[in-house]
Amino acid sequence: MKNVKHFFFLLIASALLVSCTEDTETIVEKIVDTDISTNTTWVAGDTYIIQGDINIDNSILTIQPGTTIKFDAGASLSIGYYGAATIIANGTSDKPIIFSSTAASPTAGAWEGIFLYGYNSANSSFKFCQIKYAGTNDYGAINIDGTSCTFSNNTIQYAKKLGVRFVDADAFCSEMNNNTISDNGGHAIRIAAAQVDKIGTGNTFTLSDNFGVNVWGTTVSGTVTWKNLDKPYYIEGDIMVDNASLTIEPGTILKFDVTSSFSLGYYNTATLIANGTTTSNIVFTSSAISPTAGAWDGIYFYSHNQTNSSMTYCEVAYAGKTNNQAINVDNTSLTFTNNNVHHSSGFGIDLETDGSFVAMNNNTINNCANHAIQINTKYLHTLGTGNTITSAEGFGIYLTDGTVDAVATWRKQTVPVYINNEIDIENTLTIEAGSIFKFGASGSIFIGYYNVAQVNAIGTSANPIVFTAISTTPAAGAWEGITFYSNTSSNTTLDYCEFRYAGKGTTATRAAVYLDRVPSMTIKNCKFMDSNGWGIYKYSTTLSAESINNTFTNCSLGQMGTN
Repeated sequence: MKNVKHFFFLLIASALLVSCTEDTETIVEKIVDTDISTNTTWVAGDTYIIQGDINIDNSILTIQPGTTIKFDAGASLSIGYYGAATIIANGTSDKPIIFSSTAASPTAGAWEGIFLYGYNSANSSFKFCQIKYAGTNDYGAINIDGTSCTFSNNTIQYAKKLGVRFVDADAFCSEMNNNTISDNGGHAIRIAAAQVDKIGTGNTFTLSDNFGVNVWGTTVSGTVTWKNLDKPYYIEGDIMVDNASLTIEPGTILKFDVTSSFSLGYYNTATLIANGTTTSNIVFTSSAISPTAGAWDGIYFYSHNQTNSSMTYCEVAYAGKTNNQAINVDNTSLTFTNNNVHHSSGFGIDLETDGSFVAMNNNTINNCANHAIQINTKYLHTLGTGNTITSAEGFGIYLTDGTVDAVATWRKQTVPVYINNEIDIENTLTIEAGSIFKFGASGSIFIGYYNVAQVNAIGTSANPIVFTAISTTPAAGAWEGITFYSNTSSNTTLDYCEFRYAGKGTTATRAAVYLDRVPSMTIKNCKFMDSNGWGIYKYSTTLSAESINNTFTNCSLGQMGTN
């Protein structure tokens, strides 16, 4: 009987021993301290301990779902530095692959990270991976240099600085969707502007304030879209859009550092479609925590920009660092509606040469250190309606010299138009009631000198059209006046207009309005005040019978002179 009892005891003990052995076999730690150069599979259920910098070259590393990889302090994993290599790290939602630290209580930057180099295969893939505590001050948790991979449904957490670092302009992810990057010490991603469109959808970034997606300046080409991420783009350097059609989604925020600008069509054709909505504006602003005017360069549209470029419901703030304008439109045109431009260190919008608008309505421009808009006279008519412009005293809309050579209407704006050069009208021009024009010492308007021209300047008693001096304390003769020549149409009408402080010069024929062999025109209900010469001077000119109800005050040579 004792022998029988002893036998049963041995059976039970043996069973327990087998059971314990099976349990310990489910947790096997394998040390990886040498480079990998043959096809290798890391098996689910095992934990791989990475010691030092491990290179994978001339081989494929496959990591099964549910595998854990832990890194000693300073350790890293590099793929494709010396020879062709592929990593396949595709977990599943219920069996993620974990890359973490061997430390008992790890902190951000406990290991260096994962590096993909130029010999890495584009077939490399990370899916349903968890990457924790990686990176350094210079490297991201994941670093992609001159290559690409698939990177979707992953979690990066507690990176020292960057989550994913794309090292050069050739680095990108062929698929990058549904990733979560959180609790980093820096930006979620650092990427070249040329590859921003490769950032996919469904990505979530939970970061401290003033971090998001760090974009460094390169040339953007192709037909691409910059998506509205849940964090801003932080821009460094100059972004050039050439040979490209760039669409920016509503709600996108772009923050520019002090070195940054955004240029379109300098060398090759380019189109910008930046159309926000009433509830999802697109914002171009400074990355400074407390920005001031001129904190970044601004937006530049050059001659190769296409006229279908469009900005609607955009905000452009704190620009103008180098060339003193928030937006520059040089020898091209665009649609610009429902935008807000503010705190420029110079002009709000500077339109050079043949710069103009396809449409320009319902914009707000304020707090600019110079004029809200500078534009060639030829294109003043492209300023539309509904614009709310607020400028300091002495600023508004500044006209550079030019000629009105097509039928045009100058619409009333909420600030004066400033003129300090010679303006020529050689076609039919209509000026809306309530418009105000302020002239410097060199400012004048000439009508009908070369071609038949007609001016319809018809104000009202409540909203006269005013022509006056720029000076805040003007004196008679502060500017020359307006001259009509022999090609002036007899249908030209000045009605409820006011002419103040004109008559500059010393000639006996100086006047606020000078008529030089004009066949006939109508001047009625107008006021001539503080002229340094005549109110009106007629040289071989007869006014129409409708020219009545004009008043003259303080005209030094008299009301109306004639030869």
